[in-house]
Amino acid sequence: MVTFRIDAQRHRQALLKAAREVFLLHGITAPLELVISRSGLGRATLYRHFPDRASLALAVGSQSLDSLAVLVETGNGSASLQDIFDHLVRSLTANPFLADVWRVASSRTEEARQLIDRFCAVFEAPIRQAIAEGTCRPDLKPSDMFLVMAMLGSSIREPDSEARHRMIERMRELIGEGLWPRPLS
Repeated sequence: MVTFRIDAQRHRQALLKAAREVFLLHGITAPLELVISRSGLGRATLYRHFPDRASLALAVGSQSLDSLAVLVETGNGSASLQDIFDHLVRSLTANPFLADVWRVASSRTEEARQLIDRFCAVFEAPIRQAIAEGTCRPDLKPSDMFLVMAMLGSSIREPDSEARHRMIERMRELIGEGLWPRPLS
């Protein structure tokens, strides 16, 4: 029985790795056959773990959120909201398909709501800390960061990598103007 669980975990991870690779090359609307082929597993294994494209996309989103959560947790309060925002920008720049994954998360399924709640929870303590330190807008809410991420995601459609990086950097600056306090002049 333990072997099955280890195999099931290994299969799930192989499917998620394959999905990230396929989504990076072809977007989240790529044929799931490509994920199956790249994983080296069968169709039944894919659907046993992920009954549909949305659940696969949400699982990929959950993994990307794990790295953000690790940054917050391992920082023991030292990871500033700016650091977390910059990590989010880098993640979206390196993995443009994540914008589509998070768009799927905007659906009204329970699984999607849980992922959005988890996304917002990652930002609760850093936002509280930033507000207390006066390093962000006093009315900033964790749910605003989901909106920020969606705005950033809209700029990553550019297929040319250099142009995409320039666009995202500019978007980061513009959005940052709305998040961080302005110096008094």
